[in-house]
Amino acid sequence: MRVILAGGGTGGHVIPALAIAQELKRDCVAEVLFIGTARGIENRLVPAAGFPLRLIEVGALKNVSLPTRLKTAFALPRAVWDSWRMLAEFRPHVVIGVGGYASGPAMFAAA
Repeated sequence: MRVILAGGGTGGHVIPALAIAQELKRDCVAEVLFIGTARGIENRLVPAAGFPLRLIEVGALKNVSLPTRLKTAFALPRAVWDSWRMLAEFRPHVVIGVGGYASGPAMFAAA
């Protein structure tokens, strides 16, 4: 089974995702791929746990300035496109969103 775990940013998103990935790998012999961002903690924790991580560029929409929101809004279509390409290449059976900014584009692409 091929599974994508999308999201991250903080340990509250990444630690549970890693627990899911480890259980899937152990119990189901699943192939797991993470989708996250370069700025999130997943950039360190996921490779250290031995799982592949693909990156998308997505920023914040909440509690940021208007220029930052606009930049993020213009970057979202690209993030969805990049996520869609990753899904098309990996061909997952399941996509799980774990929260954080990277989960939005990946889940939208999976829908």
